[in-house]
Amino acid sequence: MLVHSWLSRNVLPALAGLGVIVAATPLPASAQHAAHEHGVARLSAALEGGELLLEFLTPLDNLVGFEHAPTTAAQRQALADAAARLREGGRLFVLPEAAACVQRTVEIEAPWLSEVEGARGHDHDHDHEHEHEHEHEHEHEHEHEHAGEARGHADLVASYQFVCGQPAALDALDTRLFEFFPRLHEIRAERATPHGQGATVLRPGATTMAF
Repeated sequence: MLVHSWLSRNVLPALAGLGVIVAATPLPASAQHAAHEHGVARLSAALEGGELLLEFLTPLDNLVGFEHAPTTAAQRQALADAAARLREGGRLFVLPEAAACVQRTVEIEAPWLSEVEGARGHDHDHDHEHEHEHEHEHEHEHEHEHAGEARGHADLVASYQFVCGQPAALDALDTRLFEFFPRLHEIRAERATPHGQGATVLRPGATTMAF
């Protein structure tokens, strides 16, 4: 399970540089286990100077409705589409225009994603011809597979770097993640800025985290 790999390399050092949160307990093991809860995701934000770092950690089920290796063209497409949408950080995270923030980098880590994206062009024609045959052949097999997979977990981590020309104007972040991923019901958000630290729970009717 991919948990906080990018966070440990980027956000946690930034927070440490601000002198908040992580000196004593970066992320307790209990928090890591609690992170995998269907319908629930985590968002971490750190602002240092003109750099805003975000990490979005979610069970894969919240994005595509499954947590096993994709077995059909539709499932492969769903995973690729979710990753493509997540790469558009400027659409998912609405920042104050006055802060002049621009997305510089994005990194997405998820099981099977590299295989899916690498094979999309090759598989398109083949899947169109054989999709129904493939599903019929393996229907019984997947019933047993999915019973075992229900005991497993798969997470996706999307990590963003924004550069802000006027960071003093960055007083809030509004997310549109609930609009694009309706299986998502709650985001447990944490933030650290030069002005302090805090946490909030975001929901479809309350999508703004104040900085």
